[in-house]
Amino acid sequence: MYSVVQCITQEHSLGLVAVAALVCVIGSWLSVLMTQRLGRTAATGRLVQLGLTSLISGGTVWTTHFIAMLAFDPGYAHGYDPLLTGVSLAAAVVGMLMTNGVYAFAHSTNYRIAASGAMFGLSVSTMHYLGMSGYLLPGEIVWQTTPLISSILIAAALGVATYEYLTRFATGRRWIVAVVLMTLTICTMHFTGMSAITVQLSPLYSVPPEVISDATLGLFVLGTMAIILMIGFAALSIETNMESEARNQLQHAAMHDPLTGLPNRMALTRKIASLTELLDRDETERVAVLTLDLNLFKEINDLYGHAAGDTVLTTVANRLNSVLEKDEFVARIGGDEFVALKQGFRRVDQVLAFAERLHALIVEPVDFDNTSAIIGVAIGVATSLEDGRSIRDLLHKSDVAMYRAKADADRHICLFNAQMEKHNRERLELVNDLRHACVRGDQFELVYQLQNDLSSLAPVGFEVLLRWNHPSKGRVSPDTFIPIAEETGLIREVGLWVLRTACHEAKCWPGHFNIAVNVAPQQLMQPSFVEHVSDILLETGLPAERLELEITEASIIDDQVHTLKVMQQLKTMGLRIAMDDFGTGYSSLAMLQTFPFDKIKIDQSFVQNVHIDAQRAAIVRSTLLLGAALNIPVLAEGVEVEDELQFLRVEKCASVQGFYFGKPMTRDEVREVVKANQPGKKTA
Repeated sequence: MYSVVQCITQEHSLGLVAVAALVCVIGSWLSVLMTQRLGRTAATGRLVQLGLTSLISGGTVWTTHFIAMLAFDPGYAHGYDPLLTGVSLAAAVVGMLMTNGVYAFAHSTNYRIAASGAMFGLSVSTMHYLGMSGYLLPGEIVWQTTPLISSILIAAALGVATYEYLTRFATGRRWIVAVVLMTLTICTMHFTGMSAITVQLSPLYSVPPEVISDATLGLFVLGTMAIILMIGFAALSIETNMESEARNQLQHAAMHDPLTGLPNRMALTRKIASLTELLDRDETERVAVLTLDLNLFKEINDLYGHAAGDTVLTTVANRLNSVLEKDEFVARIGGDEFVALKQGFRRVDQVLAFAERLHALIVEPVDFDNTSAIIGVAIGVATSLEDGRSIRDLLHKSDVAMYRAKADADRHICLFNAQMEKHNRERLELVNDLRHACVRGDQFELVYQLQNDLSSLAPVGFEVLLRWNHPSKGRVSPDTFIPIAEETGLIREVGLWVLRTACHEAKCWPGHFNIAVNVAPQQLMQPSFVEHVSDILLETGLPAERLELEITEASIIDDQVHTLKVMQQLKTMGLRIAMDDFGTGYSSLAMLQTFPFDKIKIDQSFVQNVHIDAQRAAIVRSTLLLGAALNIPVLAEGVEVEDELQFLRVEKCASVQGFYFGKPMTRDEVREVVKANQPGKKTA
């Protein structure tokens, strides 16, 4: 160590040594930053990055060496061999190319650190001693073995430390340590190596005139380093700008909906987090949350296709975005749902005015493909003035209010109140109770409604209807729990229970009685639905031709290709399929041509008072004519009085069901009817 210090202080110009150290620090800084990016660069650009990094780091090693050599003053004439000087530069660049190649492409972290660090140290040593071999003076350089070997080992050890820190610890601003270690590696190796030389002057050696002088070398080194630094700074600047631009693009893509360009759910989450901090910090701050859900959007998708639906969404989003004022925010959180936030208001009326402004924009007609459509919107509102200061709670409450607005046809904007929370809590309790009922199964009960042949009025089958006997609430209306089951997906479990129980019961009846079971759209979407039906028929032993599945138009509209495939598989098994609630949809005629129905069921809304209502009579007659033309029998639902029955008989309807023949029956009552109508037995 003493010899190194003595070499620096007594044999070198300290000013030029400082210049060499400064150049080394700048070059090491660039090298570290460029090397760090090697691991993050895509494979297509990694080779270019590898070349630039190696040029900068190799040039740093070479320039530091020769500036330090300019600082070295042996006290007699000297010069530099042009060929070996140039070769030493090439050796430095090639050595760093190999070093960085290992660092960029090695898979094992430990191997990458050890190999690239050792190769870095060896590259510095190779360049140093190759450059020194071109150092010409009137004598001979004698190398001392101990300092020479020490310089190489120190360079390798510091090189490993440099790449260890560069790989494992250089996060944040700690990359500065890696710069320091790289600088130490280059400088320590150089001056330790310089302390290993002893010059023995001899008249046998002379400095040829064609060698490079100190002045020429100085200009060459400074010019080379200037070019390398400019390349490095330019590459770093371009890459940093590209990274920043790419990062901004990724950030924008992550925070915005790709279709509408509005902020997405992630952006809303961040906005909520910042508003939560604001509300905690400032008690005077106020925030309102508005949840928006478009009406009739699904119908537009079904009628005109998803491209039309996308046009509606983008049009609505552009309208909303164009009128946002300071402290207003709108995000699309999925499908046809949006969330708006408003700050800086004093009264709830200001929030309601904001809601009215959004509503007025949305209900404006939307034009697409020579068609104009009008959609509605349900808006739920909750504010920190009246509903609490938790943004998460406000979001939930505005959602509850939105569903109330959606259920109430007379209003499109609904302000949250405590009664809604109570209703929502009761609904959640009912969902939980229904889930438990699905597990237990003993709370469900089937009742059976007669289906009669119209010509003879004889019973020909039964439609099963589900009843829920709640342990504390009593019998819950199907109008209450069936929609909940469909919304939560529990209808799949409920539907299988109904199908299995109905088939078990029907197996006990004589062969001429059929059983009809309603199938929900969610059941048809199950990949295993056909398999479930097959298993139930096998388990119960019910012949497939005695089972009739009733499917509504809604089940078909959701996914016509899938539904057609399922229906064809069911028909192959021998089941019969009926279209339920015919006439309540908007594409019934096309469906009858495409889908293999065995029966059409006219909805009871058309059958009631059909004998005195001309419009209903026309609808029923046209349906019966259509059924006859397509050779599909028609059943009329909801028959309650004799006049309705006589009208249907005159119009040659095939079969009927309704309260005219009695209310839905229990299992025991059905068994009595079945027993009384066995083949060969006369009915009363």
